[in-house]
Amino acid sequence: MAEEKKVAEKSAKGDPANEKPHGGGNKLIMIVLVLLVVMIGGLGGLGYLLLTGHNPLGGQQNGPQAQQQQKHSETPPVFSKLDTFVVNLAGPSGTLLQVDLQAELADAAAQQRLTDYMPKVRSAVILLLSAKTPEEISSPEGKMKLKNQIKQVINGAMDSGEEEPVKNVVFTSFIVQNP
Repeated sequence: MAEEKKVAEKSAKGDPANEKPHGGGNKLIMIVLVLLVVMIGGLGGLGYLLLTGHNPLGGQQNGPQAQQQQKHSETPPVFSKLDTFVVNLAGPSGTLLQVDLQAELADAAAQQRLTDYMPKVRSAVILLLSAKTPEEISSPEGKMKLKNQIKQVINGAMDSGEEEPVKNVVFTSFIVQNP
């Protein structure tokens, strides 16, 4: 009888042969299902980004807009050299400014338009340059500001409205001469 008690105690204490599973299979199925849903959602989001051309990482885009931008950037820019500007700067010092610049244009049609409006453009740029003081244009920041102002003045002189035929202005020579 003592032996029967020992056998009964062993089976009651958790003999692996006599134990029933505790339902751990249900938890495993739930984890697999959640991981599957997350993976499908991630793949769907990636597919959307690839098909629409959106790229949150800032790399190359593949959508129609990206193709149009790439086609636009493949054409070389159109530059038009303006005649040299020599003006007296504002102020009592009598400082001279000599500037050579080129206008970066949207296309060949903008180049023809710039040629047609050249007298008006030169007048507007001379008025702008002669209103500057040596201190305003001596720093790199002052020169960058002047470039943007010249671009705006040229576009305004060409009566372009919202359109910007001149995309940028580059200095090819910039000389300030003190008396």
